[in-house]
Amino acid sequence: MPPTPTDNMLQLLHTMDMDVNIFDTDCFGVMWHGAYTKWMEMGRVKFLEAQGIALSKPGEPNGYVYPVVEQNFKFKSPATFGDKLTLTTRLAIEGYKLFFYQTFRSHKTDKITVEAVTTAVLVDSDWKVQRRLPDFMRKGLGLTEEA
Repeated sequence: MPPTPTDNMLQLLHTMDMDVNIFDTDCFGVMWHGAYTKWMEMGRVKFLEAQGIALSKPGEPNGYVYPVVEQNFKFKSPATFGDKLTLTTRLAIEGYKLFFYQTFRSHKTDKITVEAVTTAVLVDSDWKVQRRLPDFMRKGLGLTEEA
């Protein structure tokens, strides 16, 4: 179970705006639930990049990747074709798990359309789960004590 948003939440956040395109919607012009997943991935990657933490390329020695192990959505209000959404991404850390808290807010209605929590773990280039965040990541996230 993910921690509540206030537990272990870092004071960092990242926002990005996205347009709801026709290919993101169902036959009724409403944002299709599966389209959110792609946007959430972009938000998580951009959040980490903003902290100087880049995803490794496949096969890169001494690299790290962040596979998703759980994802939970709460659909609150529809977004429709032509809307613009702001995606806000925050991060909480518990042990070796990364909990990305993300919300989408409609520019048209100013309502939250989706709240989501994605749990990821850190694995090295040999796919070994890292039980401790590497120093470069701790530094990028501004962590001074064990997270």
